[in-house]
Amino acid sequence: MVILPVDDKEFNVVPFVYEELSLFVHHSHPLAQMEKIEMKELQNETFILFKQEYIYELVIQECLRAGFRPEIAYKVSEWGFISGMIGENLGIGIFPKPMAKKVDQDLIKAIPIDNPSFPWNLGLISKKRNTLHLQFVNLFSIFQLSYPYNNEKNECVL
Repeated sequence: MVILPVDDKEFNVVPFVYEELSLFVHHSHPLAQMEKIEMKELQNETFILFKQEYIYELVIQECLRAGFRPEIAYKVSEWGFISGMIGENLGIGIFPKPMAKKVDQDLIKAIPIDNPSFPWNLGLISKKRNTLHLQFVNLFSIFQLSYPYNNEKNECVL
């Protein structure tokens, strides 16, 4: 599984997750009053980032594009622990939008990121010449066509 896009001349690609990333803040945080936020407005904030390489690197990259290097207070490997830290107002986080359903919404608010909005796209890839993996990718593609992805619920419809 990789974050897309990748070089489709070298790899077979089957995308299967497309989500926007959102800002997660404590309800008492000043940014919680915003309906949407621009990345550049986060330059003086303290970040709690998910340790998983894909999301971590994506967030750092987007902060740099917005003109600042984020102050990272914590790198954590568990969503529940991160939401608890945000719930204690120890910093802000950027995560896939569906995570809003898994946090205490009385304590934490998810805010769409605009300018730029940046997606979290995941997919399966295989080298063009890898026939065994290609068979799996083809099977996954058939599964995906038979059971379309429901973006509203962030799940495959069975």
